[in-house]
Order: sequence, then structure tokens, then C-alpha cells
Amino acid sequence: MSLKKEKSIKFNFDVSAYRLIGRELITDRITALFELVKNAYDANAENVTIEFVDINPLTPNSKIIIKDDGIGMQYSDIKNKWMVIGTSSKRRERLSPTPHKRKVAGKKGIGRFAVDKLGDRLILRTQKKNSSELLCLETDWSYYSKLEDSQLKLNFEDDKPFFTDVENKYWYDSGDKEVQGTTLEISQVNEIWTESDINRAFKELSKLVPPNPSKSNAYPFNITIKSPYKDFDNVKVKTQLIDFATKKVELTFDKKNGVQEILQYKKGGLNKIKVSERPCGFLKLTLYYFDQPAKSKYKKHFNSDIDGIKIYRDGIITTPFAEYVADQNKQKDILGIDKRRWSGFFDKFGTRDLIGYVEITDENNPKIIESTNRQGFVENEAWEELRKFIIEQISQLESYFKNIKKVERSNSKSSLGAANQDLKTLKKEIALVKKDASPQVQQKLRSIEANLGKIQGSVTKSIKDYTKLEKESKQIEDLFMSLVSLQTYAAMFSHMTKHTIGHILTGAEYFYTNYPNPKLEHRFISISKSIYKEMLKLRKGVDFMLKYAKSGTELEEINLKELIINLFDNIYGDRLNEEGIITVVEIKDNLILNYNRKAIEDIFDNLISNSIKALKDKKQKTIKCSSLTSNDELTILFSDNGIGIKEKDKHRIFDIFYTETAEDGGAGMGLFMVKTRVEAMQGNIEVVENEFKPTGATFKITLPFKK
Repeated sequence: MSLKKEKSIKFNFDVSAYRLIGRELITDRITALFELVKNAYDANAENVTIEFVDINPLTPNSKIIIKDDGIGMQYSDIKNKWMVIGTSSKRRERLSPTPHKRKVAGKKGIGRFAVDKLGDRLILRTQKKNSSELLCLETDWSYYSKLEDSQLKLNFEDDKPFFTDVENKYWYDSGDKEVQGTTLEISQVNEIWTESDINRAFKELSKLVPPNPSKSNAYPFNITIKSPYKDFDNVKVKTQLIDFATKKVELTFDKKNGVQEILQYKKGGLNKIKVSERPCGFLKLTLYYFDQPAKSKYKKHFNSDIDGIKIYRDGIITTPFAEYVADQNKQKDILGIDKRRWSGFFDKFGTRDLIGYVEITDENNPKIIESTNRQGFVENEAWEELRKFIIEQISQLESYFKNIKKVERSNSKSSLGAANQDLKTLKKEIALVKKDASPQVQQKLRSIEANLGKIQGSVTKSIKDYTKLEKESKQIEDLFMSLVSLQTYAAMFSHMTKHTIGHILTGAEYFYTNYPNPKLEHRFISISKSIYKEMLKLRKGVDFMLKYAKSGTELEEINLKELIINLFDNIYGDRLNEEGIITVVEIKDNLILNYNRKAIEDIFDNLISNSIKALKDKKQKTIKCSSLTSNDELTILFSDNGIGIKEKDKHRIFDIFYTETAEDGGAGMGLFMVKTRVEAMQGNIEVVENEFKPTGATFKITLPFKK
């Protein structure tokens, strides 16, 4: 029987809480401004005015005034919601009142603390419609700051005032019954606002809602900026309509049938296909791509740069992260679009090439959660999948435009050839006319023939130069892609090496400290095996880099069937015989490729090695390689009847250092190398339905090809 007498204790917030969730949590003043404007949006406001008074330089009269015509607040709202941290009212009531019934943007109950980021003193004036009273509230953040400083001088045991102990003044003024809304008058402004700062605020606020909202999200919401600067004196913030884009794509979904649209580039065309719902949930994505001429037109018209992809939830932007910043380290590239480009893939699109709108909802995307500081999203599976989804669509768009450039180059070469043929025909016709012409006409025709000869010589030289340039360009591109792949690998290899050497040192230290000791013999054996595996991984990593380093850039004609048979018979012949593996090659004898031989050998060398490992425990073992050709594409199928690839692993098998055969010496680099080699050739590799059912794996390689 317990004799304890239970009592209760209540916990309060320290006075420093305001700063933790104010200026220290919301670190960007544009974000702070956003939060206060979104509060007006949630209050059903149709009009918001942001006025900057004496903000450069700062004076005792410096103010930022945010005024809206929303539903306003009464005393109970002020007391129970305004300064209550994490208030749940917006989580319970996800729609604003009539007439608009907007999906509210705020859910965390911290947006109003953004005031502290802008200034130390706030006077709030608010009024409900049909009320004759204007409720006023004063909050002095500097007083909280003084209390916080004084607490540092007190002992822990001393009584300290809490956040909830501070009394804030409020009063009533007479109001107009026909007027409603809230005014935030922020004084003792913290920072100067230059014209450039106001311009940035203007541009970011223009992104608050998408330019093409769905009918359900088409609410009247006007923002006006007033400032001492001429260009921003009583200027209405307008959503910039997208003009001049080179290409627009729009992806939607059908929730009823459970399908999501995605982009698929295939055989020169960009198509929309339907797939099942992704872990991130159903979403709408609109992408606009701008080539250089389109970018120039856009900038000239809007006086603004292309600035990437924005994410909207229920019709309003989630975070103002998309603005362009010259300093790479300060970019808010949470989707990884520019990082992907900066890593060396300069043929990839960046945020200066794309404008995009991702539209999500609470209903369809509940697991995508904005971070509390409004600077990004909570890192979870849904967010990672959303980011991956967006990158995949951009990648398909890149492939499409890459092909367009390729076709244009090919057309240019064809036009030169056609021009050369036309010149030959014209010379023949002149020769026929010349036979029956008068001496004077013959003289003129000879002069024309001479000029045509010069022109034809120039065209012929242009064709040769173009062919040479095309070949050199292909070599440079192949080298560049190889170097980029090597760069990516080197970074990952360095990371892996650090951990591998750490494991080796730990094992070596154990030996150094405890050897010899018969009682620990089993432990020594285990550590020895572990060290061997780690050293093998390092050796494979170094071999991989050396293999890349030795790869040349020379292109040559390669008989694909002969190359693969040579690998089967001469390189892997003994091992294939030992393992009892049958090989089948169904490739035409005269199939000639114009690629780098070492690159092609590396691809099939790794595929064969992987298949041998996959066939280890099979009784009947077969490896098969076959091909299909069209006018512009070569398809190679490489299959075995081994253990196969688990469905959940199919999207990971090309990742560097991912392996399921570590026990057999696998280091997780083979398929990564295969993928990078294939992509360097402007091709693609994927896992498709296997030829040898019920087990096995089939890799499909697609390469550009001319018969």
C-alpha cells in the first residue's frame, strides 16, 4: 500500500521563450513579414497594406504598419489565441469563415511572434464588424529582453518572472461599426530597410499565391506596399503571370482512380503517363522551362530573374525559399536542384532555368510537414519522395531538350549535305546550257561555275569540319561525364574510406592490445575476416578509380557481338566453365557501335561479374545477351536466371556502395559504374521484367544508334 500523497505542479514558459520562437526561430525578416501577411489571409482579409515609415535611416518614428480588412478579433481571441504558443484553433478549424472559407495557412501558433523579428514594440488595433469598440493591445518586446537579462543575475532558486507573468496593456478606443480588421503597428524597428530590401519583399510577396490557382483557391487577396521609395510608393503586389516560357508542362492526378501523372521521355517525345500514388501523396506540378532567349525576354519584361520551384499548400506558398541569391552558400535550395547542377552536371537545369509550382493539400499530403522555422520541411520519407519526384520530372524534361539539340545539330549537318548536292546538280545543268550558248554567255557561265566551285569547296570543308567537331564534341562530352562521375565517386569514396579505415584501425588496435591471447582466438579470427573485407573494399575502390583514370576518350568502331563473346570466352571463360554457366549471345554479326571501347567493356564486364555472383546457388545457370535495333536506338537486354532483384531494391541497385553480395566481395560500385558509363553515352539503363521466370534479372540498356 502506497503512503505517498500526490500533489500537482504547473510549468510555465520562461521569459526567453518569446525570443526562441521569434527572432531566433524565424531568422529571415522576409519570412517574418510573410507570417504576418498569412495571418491576414487566414482572417479572411481581401486587402492588406504594408507601410514602411522612416526605415532608412532609422529614427524614433520608424515604423512598419501592416493593416488588413479581415474579420478582426475580440478580447477572448486576444486572450486565448493571439499570444498563446501553439494554439490549436487553426488545427481544429481548417477553413476560414464565410464568405471565402479559405484553407488556413497557419497551424503552429507561432506566426505572430514574427513581430519580434521586425521590431521591439507592437501596438495592435483590431475590430470586429458591427462593433463600436476598437480593441488595442501594446506589447513591448524590449521589456521581455530586460527581464531576460535580469534573470541571468539571479540564482536558480530565486523567484523569476515567467512569460505568462508579464502584463500587457490593453484598452478600447471608439471605432466605426462598418469597419473591421486588424492593424499591427511595429515600432523601434530592428533593421534598416533599403530599396533593395523592399524590392525583395515585393517579389517574394508576389509568390504568395500561384499565378494560375484552381477555382477552389481563387480568393481575392490584394497586397499593397507603401514606402519612401518612388518605385514602391503605394504599389500593388501582383502575381507575375508566366510569359515567354519555352516549354510548359502540367501534371495532375486522378484521386478517384488512384493515378498520378508523371513525365516520360521516350524516342524524342515527352509524354505524360499514369502511375500509382507515390508515398508523398497526390499533387499537381506545373513546370515552365526557359532557354536563353526566353530568359532574356522574361528578365527584360519583369525586371526579375527566373527563380525556381515553389511549393504551395491549399493555395498559399509554404515558405519563401525560392528567391535567387548570388552566394551559392546562401541559396535556399531545399529541393537540391542547383546542388545537382553545381556538382558538375552543367547540362542539367538549375533554378535560373525553371519556374515551377507544386500544389499540395492537407488532405492529399498530410505527411509533408513544414518545419517550425518556415525555412524548409521536416526530413521524412514523404518529403524525400516529393523531392525525388520533382527531380525525376526535371530529368525527363532535360532529356527531351537534349534530344532537340541533337536533332538540330543533325539537321544542320543534313542541310549542309543537301546544299552540297544542290550545287553539284546546278553545275551539271550549267554545263548542259553552256554547250549551246553563245561565246559571251559561255564566258559568264564559266565565271559562275568558278564561283560555284569555290562555294562548293567551302560547303565540303564545312561538312568535314562539322563532322570533326561533332566527333570531338562527343569525345569531350564523354570525358566530361566520366570526370563528373569520377568526381561524385571520389567524394563518396572519401567518405567511405574514412569509415573503412576507422574500422580497420579499431580491429588493429584490438590486436595490438590483446594479442596473443588463446582465450580470444575466436575474436581474433572474426576481426581478421572483418579487416580483410574492409581492405578488399578499399582495393576495389582504388581499382575503380584507376580504371576510370585509364579510360581514354578515343572513339572507334566496335563489333558488339565479338566484344561480348571475347569477354565470355577469354576473360571469364575459365570461371564460367568452373561454375557450369551457359552463355547465350543473340546479337547480329554486323552490329557496329562507334563508342569508346574501354567504356563498353567496363559495362559488360560488371554485368557479367554480377550475374556470376547471382547464379552462385543455382543448379542450372544461364547468362544471355541480346539486342534490338531501330533507326535511332539500340536496345540491349542482359539477363540471368539467378536470385533476381527484390522489388524494394530496384530503385537502389545503381546507388554507389549499395550491394547485396558483400560476402562474395561485392563493393557496391559495379552497377554504379555501369549506369554512369551508359549515361555518359547519352543512354539509359533500367531493370525490366526478367526473361527467365520465376527467378532472374534483366537489365535493359538503351543507346543512341544509327543504322
